[in-house]
Amino acid sequence: MAGRKKVTPEVVEGEIVSEVAVEQPGKMEFKLINPTEDGFLKEIRWNKEELDAAVRKKIADYENVVYTEDSIKQAKTDRAELNKLSNAIDDRRKEVKKIINAPYAVFESEVKEILALIQKPIATIDRQVKTFEDQQKEEKKKSIQAAYDEVIGDLSAVLPFEKVFDSRYLNQTYKLAAAQEEVRQKIDKVRTDLDTIDSLESKYKLNAKDVYIKTFDLSKALAENKRLSDLEAKLEADKRRKAEEEAERQRREEERRKAAQEEAEQKRREEEYRRAAQEEAEQQKREEERRKVAQEKARAESIQPEAENKAEASKVTENKNEGNVPAANNIVSAPAGDAAVSDPFSPQKEVKQYKASFTIFGTKEQIMAVKQYMIDNNIRFGKVER
Repeated sequence: MAGRKKVTPEVVEGEIVSEVAVEQPGKMEFKLINPTEDGFLKEIRWNKEELDAAVRKKIADYENVVYTEDSIKQAKTDRAELNKLSNAIDDRRKEVKKIINAPYAVFESEVKEILALIQKPIATIDRQVKTFEDQQKEEKKKSIQAAYDEVIGDLSAVLPFEKVFDSRYLNQTYKLAAAQEEVRQKIDKVRTDLDTIDSLESKYKLNAKDVYIKTFDLSKALAENKRLSDLEAKLEADKRRKAEEEAERQRREEERRKAAQEEAEQKRREEEYRRAAQEEAEQQKREEERRKVAQEKARAESIQPEAENKAEASKVTENKNEGNVPAANNIVSAPAGDAAVSDPFSPQKEVKQYKASFTIFGTKEQIMAVKQYMIDNNIRFGKVER
């Protein structure tokens, strides 16, 4: 790389060429002495072509270079060399800029010192002008508030002056009459809007009025009234729906209760009928058993006289054989009732006996009565052979 070469700014001497400042009383002029406007540096000449060619040749070796894991060390070396070249060129650029800007920095500082002298009286004048303008604005604002006071009436608590006042009214371009008229129109509009809200047939007009006082937007106030009314309607509808659902639930519950009660009553009646039928059947069975017992007893009673007659007949026969005549009191009378009278002297048929096995159902007393009946009637009985 070529060695560094110190660059010395070219100095051009010349006469006064122009006036920059506005003339003031006493002929004040801003004059450039050295350099004149034509003497300023127009171009910086340097070995651009030579350096450009050298750099292009240098970087050409790296355009398609590919490094491997084994050549990472060489890659870092090449990168450091290129960074060194880039920094050297950029450092030279900064040095040239510093040399060129050095005289301008001195010139700028000197000019600012003179400008500061001018700004001091300007500030004094500005303060006086601002004070005058502030007084005018204050008087204008008082006139606008006077117009407000004339028409505000009972709305002062709802619509204070600060709500209708606009800082634009104090601009010189905004006429006082126009500002006063606009304030009156704002108050009239608020009064009309509040009357509109008061005319609503709604329990939520106060809520709507609160929204209006915060926003002074009638559409938002009416929207709030509608929102609350719709919400109430929805809540009422939900309430009715829930009441209807509860009534329906209670109705179904009552139906289930009645159905269960009727079912229980039906089961109770069926159970009573079953018990009554069972008791009646048992009663009939007992009656049938008593009837059978009575029949057996009657049959046995009708059989016993026959047996006794047969026995008497046998005695009579024996007496005949012995030559004795039977006594009158040995003749057995027929039993009372419809039983036929047996002739003791007539030949007696042999009574055939039968064997029967059966089971008796009854109370203990009834069973004992049957047993006694069989004993009384000479009916043999014993355990059933299995």
